[in-house]
Amino acid sequence: MEERPDLGNVMAMISFAAVVSTGGFSNAANLLGYSKAAVSRQIAKLEQSIGVRLLERTTRSVSLTPAGREMYARCARIVDEVNEANQIITGMVSKPRGDLKVNAPVVSSLFDLTAIIPRFLQTYPDVRLFLNLSDSHVGMLKGRFDVAFWMGDPPDSSFEYVLLRDYPMALIAAPAYLAKTGKPHTPHDLKDHTFIIETHLSKVGEWRLSDDVSVTVNRGPLTSNSVRMAREAALQGLGISYLPRFLVEEDIAANRLEPLLTDVVSESIPLHIIFPRGNFALSKVRAFVDFVRENMQHDKPDASGPLLALAHDLKS
Repeated sequence: MEERPDLGNVMAMISFAAVVSTGGFSNAANLLGYSKAAVSRQIAKLEQSIGVRLLERTTRSVSLTPAGREMYARCARIVDEVNEANQIITGMVSKPRGDLKVNAPVVSSLFDLTAIIPRFLQTYPDVRLFLNLSDSHVGMLKGRFDVAFWMGDPPDSSFEYVLLRDYPMALIAAPAYLAKTGKPHTPHDLKDHTFIIETHLSKVGEWRLSDDVSVTVNRGPLTSNSVRMAREAALQGLGISYLPRFLVEEDIAANRLEPLLTDVVSESIPLHIIFPRGNFALSKVRAFVDFVRENMQHDKPDASGPLLALAHDLKS
């Protein structure tokens, strides 16, 4: 059975910490907004409760007993926790400020994030933004970031998220590869081909080409969690890959890559901005999410296709 906490001593501990940190009962009373007598009663209550004297009092000074020094170290932590909690609550409703840690895919420049962030910092000069470009989800899941851009379905219910855009996918290969193997004309033909697998966006061993067409893909010469690495491997003719079309649009236009099964592939990959549950209450996170959402809404759509309707409510 858990021991019931003595909540009545919390205010006495805070009063005790105030006496020590300010150097006397009068100073502590002024700090806490109490009378000197009220602070004295709180200290007496605390000493009576734990059964030891914490302060040696003279007419001119107050000093700590050995037990008082031990108690003060713990009471000071309580005060720090209370102050930190007050600062967090204040930060939820105050002007956006402080450090903001953001994670984004390496290819973020292709969906205008590198242009949006400088504009955000000009609008909110009291925010210091740390941007980490990584195709790995590990950092976000371990809580290293306040907010992250996430391509694909959100990870789990411990995160809240806002849908920003959907990006069409493309099945692609280099002409040099197709010259050796021939082009697949149906999804069934893919079984005879070599694959470059990107694990960041697709399930391992499966590519979903449309709502009703999925194909099994065996491991090829390269499996990576980086869409940029998969693109480079496809350009080198190592096999067929399945990537967001915006990433390879210029390669397709320049005939460096060729889209395949265009009459079948209709799947899109969503771009979300996600954050740990409850973080949206923090003003710096709320301001960043709203700013990105608004700017992506007003920016012109890129080569990936029409800009889809943005989420106006948090999805949970």
